[in-house]
Amino acid sequence: MKALAVDTATARISVAAYNENQHVSLILNLELRQSEKILPAIETVLREAELKPEDLDFVALSSGPGSFTGLRLGFSALKAFQLSTDCPLYGVPTLQAYFYPFRDFSGTIVPVIDAKKDRFYVSIYRNGKQSLEDSDLSPEELLQYLDREEDILITGADAGFCMEKILELRPDQKFHVFDGKECVADYVLLCAAEMHRNGKEPLKDFDGPVYIRQHDAEVPKIK
Repeated sequence: MKALAVDTATARISVAAYNENQHVSLILNLELRQSEKILPAIETVLREAELKPEDLDFVALSSGPGSFTGLRLGFSALKAFQLSTDCPLYGVPTLQAYFYPFRDFSGTIVPVIDAKKDRFYVSIYRNGKQSLEDSDLSPEELLQYLDREEDILITGADAGFCMEKILELRPDQKFHVFDGKECVADYVLLCAAEMHRNGKEPLKDFDGPVYIRQHDAEVPKIK
């Protein structure tokens, strides 16, 4: 497998590349400098993996939800690769990538991203199957989907913050929390590798990020 993946859904962007048995990944904790660093990061990872763009079997990205600006940046960068090399581009839902390393966990998995404004982008998986599609929920709304007796694992960089919000409302809720600093692009790539092997259709030219929430500029103003 020769492939490249990026995750730009949050301020903590990551890039990963596989060249058969070689694996290179890079994590950058950034705020407002993503646009300056994404292309040099891709170039660094490809160089260290001894890959050229024309070598790639496919490229992949986290398709959302997440930061509006970050997702657009990832799409712009990898659609340029797609156009220049004609390799397929796969979009992997961000929360699915967060779920991927825990897919064999028998309990309930809740991948989350802080969506700001006291809300979270969240999904729920039970016994390896998605039981709640990607949603934009307040902590109160999320608790409506969780049973007090469930064995719950919250994952994602914002998992700890989400747990704090939930425990304020339901102090006896049982939780495991994993808010590790893993390279999300690795899991984006592995999810996309399954899509590629199974012949799933890649993104079309007109496909873009999945936002879930309207951007502030798109919300109608009340007069």
